[in-house]
Amino acid sequence: DRNDFERIPDLGHVAACSRYLASLLRQESHVHWLWTQGHLKRGYPLTELYKDLRSQAEPCTRLEELSQVFRTFKQRHFLRIGSRDYLGLADFKQCTAGLSDLAEVCLQVGYDWLAKNPGLWSRSELSKGECAAQLSDFVVLGMGKLGGRELNYVSDIDLLFLQSARDPARRPDNELKINFARTLSRLLDQWESGDRVFNVDLRLRPKGKDGDLVPAINAAVYHYQLYGQAWERQALLKARALAGDRGVGNLFLKEVRPFVFRRFLDFQALDELKGMRDRILAEESQKALQTSGDVKLGIGGIREIEFIVQSFQLIYGGRYRELNEANTLKCLDVLQKIKLVPVQMLQELQDAYIFLRRVEHWVQLDQNKQSHKVPRSESDQARLARALGFGDDLQAFHTLLDEHRRVVHEHFSAMFQQREADARPPKGRKGSATGPEVKPGWEELQSLFTTEVITHLQDIREESAEQAEGGSTDLPKGVETFLHQVKTRPGLVRLINQGPFWLRDVLKGIAASKLIAGLLSNQPSLIEGMQQQGFTQGFEDWLARAEAILEASEDYEQSMEWIRRLKNERMLLLALSDLHDQVRQVDLGQELSFLAEFVIHKTFLAVCRAVGQSEPPRISVLGLGKLGSRELGYLSDLDLMFVYDNGGGDQDQDSIPPDIVRLIQRFMRMLSTPLQEGPGYAVDAKLRPTGNYGPLIVTRKRWEEYYAHEADIWEIQALLKLRAVAGDLELGARLEDFSRGICFQKRPPETVWPRLCHLRRRMEVERSGERQGGISLKLGYGGLTDLEFLVQGYQLLQGVSDDRLRGITFQDLLPRALELAEVPREQRDGL
Repeated sequence: DRNDFERIPDLGHVAACSRYLASLLRQESHVHWLWTQGHLKRGYPLTELYKDLRSQAEPCTRLEELSQVFRTFKQRHFLRIGSRDYLGLADFKQCTAGLSDLAEVCLQVGYDWLAKNPGLWSRSELSKGECAAQLSDFVVLGMGKLGGRELNYVSDIDLLFLQSARDPARRPDNELKINFARTLSRLLDQWESGDRVFNVDLRLRPKGKDGDLVPAINAAVYHYQLYGQAWERQALLKARALAGDRGVGNLFLKEVRPFVFRRFLDFQALDELKGMRDRILAEESQKALQTSGDVKLGIGGIREIEFIVQSFQLIYGGRYRELNEANTLKCLDVLQKIKLVPVQMLQELQDAYIFLRRVEHWVQLDQNKQSHKVPRSESDQARLARALGFGDDLQAFHTLLDEHRRVVHEHFSAMFQQREADARPPKGRKGSATGPEVKPGWEELQSLFTTEVITHLQDIREESAEQAEGGSTDLPKGVETFLHQVKTRPGLVRLINQGPFWLRDVLKGIAASKLIAGLLSNQPSLIEGMQQQGFTQGFEDWLARAEAILEASEDYEQSMEWIRRLKNERMLLLALSDLHDQVRQVDLGQELSFLAEFVIHKTFLAVCRAVGQSEPPRISVLGLGKLGSRELGYLSDLDLMFVYDNGGGDQDQDSIPPDIVRLIQRFMRMLSTPLQEGPGYAVDAKLRPTGNYGPLIVTRKRWEEYYAHEADIWEIQALLKLRAVAGDLELGARLEDFSRGICFQKRPPETVWPRLCHLRRRMEVERSGERQGGISLKLGYGGLTDLEFLVQGYQLLQGVSDDRLRGITFQDLLPRALELAEVPREQRDGL
């Protein structure tokens, strides 16, 4: 007797844990489908679920018939998922994903069926083709747990209907779309024969229940940009296109991304979130008795975990693209991966979330209603404990439940713990957001910053007084200017008041270095780049983060600002590392060079895209000087050369298309022009063939001919450090090989040393400035250039036969050059 499910041991245990599942198991057809046909052991992917429901829906000729098909489909798969959950055949993540897939499939199949049968729900007489055409720009977005693929068993599905129409009020098909949306909602939501598919909630649309049921994308985006509130940002974190024209839905999500994820670290969101958090705590306090057993809304419940995760997303999502993740557990993994939360906190929140959600699930499965409270009766609690694997040990269940909720609430409360000083409103005069003329007094500083920050400032003031001749007790000017800029940015005040471990070293760096002070005085938000790693982040880790940020950039202007922002953040980190002896000098030159190459490469690609070059043209961007040898200093020029391969013959060897010239001119401007996010690089193209008198770009043929037959020895000397840094890398590699052939060939010494000595003497006399009484460490008498010319002279003379002279890094080449110069061994280390 298949109806006697008690004889099937596995299903008997399932029925004992859930009254709703027990009622489903009393239907012989369900038992036959689940047990006899073997569906209990199956995990259904989304595509299989879709085929299953579509095959049953297509023969339907009435809405009532379709409605019954949907309810049977839901019941069978709820029975399958719930049984697999209890029996350990599927874990929590698989169960919530399976429930979410059910809802998504119901929406898509319902969408398809209604679009093909307009006569059964539409008031207008439309053919299938006409109906499909009018619904072509209609999309269904899932919000909340449905959007995050973490649906409950008895959960609302939050839906947002959208269309791409510019002015829906004037569109004749708008009434059709409204009726369509209502019919699709009723198909899932209507209570029939003691059950419904899913409870549909449409209140998360723009303007809530007072807004249009099917707003146009542009109207929705306009609403969020002008009137959007914190709760709407939170709601959109989980938005996902589920049915209809997903392209329209994805376009909408792209358009609202700047509203959801602010461009940089959005500490200003803490004010909004704190207000929401205070309301939550007030509700918990007022409803303590009613919510004491509520695993969602009560203290230490599911909502607190979601609030923690979403707070991190809203604050950091503009910088960390990975946080655009709708699933709570996956987002927790991301937070730990990018080191925004420690491993222990991650594990505690994940464990608590899974446990509390499973409690919620079995409470709902028992009653088949949306409930989040642990039942009061001991028999119901015992049934819940057995479903969760505690057997008859009810006390163990309550102990673990209390422990999880305690830990969650500790993390939730710590999210907004503020020191007393941080809570006080700022005092003092309102100053200009730019310019150092307004100096914050100690009273004003104490009203803005915590005791810990003030202590750091007092230490710096005392250190500065000891070093100053007059014994001044003022803060160093750079620190004053930085604090003046910070005080106009509440988000930065909050960041500093969190007492990051790097704060003291940054303040000391500002006091000690005009370069650091200049960067932070003009752009104080650069300190956001140190939020996680301090200033010890390796280049590969930094590069991965920078690549992810630029990949998420929406347009040319945003990309350029991000490139500049990333450049100056990295420059600041390296300067602080240098100041605090955390980087070797030889490594510093490489790091600065890697940074410059990143900026050059990304800027070149962005400019190419901006001028319509989807594929970069056959042009090589060559680095020379310290860029070529990867020995850049903080303020080094970028020595660049541009070679274009036009594939032409002799008659057009100098032909450069005008659009290529404009591209390179724009590229050079974007490297050097100051932007909102700070200064760029000084670019020098004078090392090109014939210098300033020659064209900015030369063809490959002309370039090779010039260096083979016309170049002076100093121009060939410059090729020793040539390296391709952007553009067509295949062309660049060929030019590198050609330049090595030019540099390393047999030459008589009398053609090299006298010429180099003459050039070196001119540099010392004309460019060092030592005649005015100064000392030039680079160009002056006995400066770095003496050693560089010594090395390069030996490279030009003996590099053809000595592999040890064919490198490009000065520090690697110097020992061999000193050996060839017969410098006594005891002097070599000093040199």
